[in-house]
Amino acid sequence: MNALRVLRNNWKKSVFISGLMGYGLSTLKTNIEIKQYMNEFSNDVLHAGHQHGSPQNVLVVMNPIANNKKAENLFKKYCEPVLHLAGYSVEILRTNYIGHAKAYVEEMNKLPDVIVVAGGDGTKSEVITGLLRRQGNLCPISFIPLGRDRQPHSSFFSFSKQHELDYVITLSKSLVPLLKNQSKYESVIQYDVLNNPADENPNQLKPIFGLNGFSWGLLKDIDTRKDKYWYLGPLKHHIAAFLRSFSGTVDWNMDTDYVYTPPCSGCSNCRVQKEKTPNTGFFLTKLVTTQNGNGDSQDSQMHIVNDECATNLQGSIKSNQINITLNQNSQNFAELESKFIDSLQPGWDFIKKIPNITNKSIEPNLILKSRTIKLYPATSNPNIFYSIDGEEYEPRPIKVSIVPNAIKVFC
Repeated sequence: MNALRVLRNNWKKSVFISGLMGYGLSTLKTNIEIKQYMNEFSNDVLHAGHQHGSPQNVLVVMNPIANNKKAENLFKKYCEPVLHLAGYSVEILRTNYIGHAKAYVEEMNKLPDVIVVAGGDGTKSEVITGLLRRQGNLCPISFIPLGRDRQPHSSFFSFSKQHELDYVITLSKSLVPLLKNQSKYESVIQYDVLNNPADENPNQLKPIFGLNGFSWGLLKDIDTRKDKYWYLGPLKHHIAAFLRSFSGTVDWNMDTDYVYTPPCSGCSNCRVQKEKTPNTGFFLTKLVTTQNGNGDSQDSQMHIVNDECATNLQGSIKSNQINITLNQNSQNFAELESKFIDSLQPGWDFIKKIPNITNKSIEPNLILKSRTIKLYPATSNPNIFYSIDGEEYEPRPIKVSIVPNAIKVFC
């Protein structure tokens, strides 16, 4: 009875202490489960041993500020010990500035047996760009999802730490293909800057390569601004969208001309166009025939003439947002999918669509499927930057194309 009386008289302190104890017990339970899982996973790696023919020397490209500066600690705690345990020789490159990984990989005298990318989408794009700008043989790549956007988040008002265990499991499983030497070839997106609409070929700037895609417009601007409201937690994206609705209408609609070619699985027209492109002929001759592993199939396709492949289709649109992604279509070859959104207007209608904006479920007004697409933004457009795999670039006329089976990935 005395205990009940004390609790009743000090109920605020009791609730606070109970919540604190509950959180502490949940943290302790999660830490124990993580330790048990890592012990089991390490034992499996130790007993499996090093796979025959698997790479020995590993270069880890680490972005120390990825995931709010948590990436390096997570890698050293859960990933690096596994690589050492499996018998790999590990070298770590900690990037110091934007473009560091790209320049380092491009200028290396000798590539390692494999490059492990421990960072976000930007680091991944830099490593791929550095590799594909090189001459000679390329090395395979392994990705560890240490970027902020790849980390699972807990639900609203949930004090459970179960998501931390799930994330550790995701990190460890991302190493399994490398440990088992399981790989495949992946196509990538190539971006070339154009001088003006009359140009057929890119200028002398080196191309950029990526996997995740291209984004430009109002929704990407909102997605970038939300980090300013980090202190609002799960509501930061909603607040960024709400405040953006009052920021004026000058930069809501972007006039853009586009020219695209239909999707093609590979033919003589593709071959001719690739050889005519000064910056990409080397890559496409080497990557399509050598790295593909099925050069005979590619050579047979080069004797096929697809008249539609060389057809240039063009148009003009006033859009709020443009997204370009690389997809595998129903005929099992890569194609670009360009989505144009032109349904957002400032005011109450926009505010009502904020849940769809934060969930990224706004339906596009136009979808184009292509092998290549050129974008020519109007010179009067505001300074909303292009986003290529999360990295920002100044808006300029650009050609987006596919490099089929360009890189070997452990996945």
